Parts: sequence; C-alpha cells; structure tokens
Amino acid sequence: MPSVTRWFIKSGIVWFCIGVILAFVAELPSVQISALLLPVYWHMLVIGWITQVIMGVSVWMFPRKKRDRKKEQSRLAVGAFIALNSGLVVRFLSEPFLPLASGSLVPIVVVLSAALQVLAFLLFVAEIWPRVQPKKKRKTARA
Repeated sequence: MPSVTRWFIKSGIVWFCIGVILAFVAELPSVQISALLLPVYWHMLVIGWITQVIMGVSVWMFPRKKRDRKKEQSRLAVGAFIALNSGLVVRFLSEPFLPLASGSLVPIVVVLSAALQVLAFLLFVAEIWPRVQPKKKRKTARA
C-alpha cells in the first residue's frame, strides 16, 4: 500500500472522528451555534471522511503503468492530499464565522478553501485518469 494511500485513509478517519464529535456537540441543547456548525461537520464527513477514503483506496487499487511503478508515490496524489486537507482545515476555521462576518475577509477565505479543494480534485483526476483503462489495454501495457 503506498504511503499516500495510508495518509488519505488515516486523515479520513481523523476527519470522521472530528465530524461526529462536532455533530454531537452541535446537537446538545446548551449549544447555541448548531446552525453555524451544520455545514462544517457535513463537510468534514462528506469530503474529509468519505471522499478522502475513496481517493486513497482508488490511488491504491487502480494500478499504475509498469514504467511508473518504481516511484513510491505520485506527486499528483501527494499534491491532492495536501490541497484537500489544507482546504478542509481552512474551511473548518473560517466557515462558522461566515454568517457573522459581513464586510470582512472571511468570505474570501472560504472561497480560498473551496479553491484548494477543487485543486485537490483536479490533481486527483489527473492522477487516476491514466490508470482507468479497458481490460484489453491493461493486458498489453503489462507485457
């Protein structure tokens, strides 16, 4: 299993734990900010947990071309991991303040976090696209 796959899966598990804890805290009757936390923990669960685990497993399961197998991990996959998790951290720190911050830099920071996540998805697609081949083409590439 490539290192970047382990990074994706382990950080996905961390985002899952944080998201579930945050969802629980947001539902406590004494917490008045549950509406502000709703998009944050859904983002943690859907992007941080589900999407990240899917990305990690697909990097592992879709074989690389024979000439590329000597490298331990791809720069595209590592870049996707860094961009995705950076975007999630920035979103986690900024999105709860979005409704409260009129005329501040918070909306720009949220857009930056979204841009980092889009960059991660583009890097991931660039990494996986060449690996998705028909069975006949895979057999000729191995030879």
